[in-house]
Amino acid sequence: MIRKFVFAREVEELVAAGGTKMELPEGTRFSPAAADLIKEKSIQIIFTAVQGANREQDQDIGSPKGEKEVRRSDPAEGLIAVASPGKTATGQVGSMAARSPFFLIFNAEGALVELLHNPYSESSGRAGPLVAELMAKKGISTLVAGNFGKNIRAALDEKGVRHKEFRGQVGEAIKDMVKQNP
Repeated sequence: MIRKFVFAREVEELVAAGGTKMELPEGTRFSPAAADLIKEKSIQIIFTAVQGANREQDQDIGSPKGEKEVRRSDPAEGLIAVASPGKTATGQVGSMAARSPFFLIFNAEGALVELLHNPYSESSGRAGPLVAELMAKKGISTLVAGNFGKNIRAALDEKGVRHKEFRGQVGEAIKDMVKQNP
């Protein structure tokens, strides 16, 4: 069954507009960032029954670029995170995986689904293992960066997160990854 998926962007827009509740179809799922924001901002969630013909229409609302729910059970269909010094897919891939300020998260079709700030980019130590833990918690199947240190490589391997070195633009890296996993 395909369901609606709520992303952090939607919750941020609701909060910016002064909203305090969301009415969503039964079975709606939330990205980890959206769930955190909902808790933090005390947003009330009201689930409604979805009726036959309107069900498919309702499921697309709120998904970036009309994407359906991101399924994480199959690594080939998992999420791809790209280390980045900036917040857009037109920028360069970050040179150091654990020290990049941001991770751009894409679904298996190459659509951007989340921008994640790297809370460990300036940590005094253990950035690699901490980033690997974060990637695993987010359901990332592959992390792309210009370079991986030995600590993050080992931690990613331990968590079952693939790593790929890529030099160039974020958008090109995603095209390459999508092409490899048709």
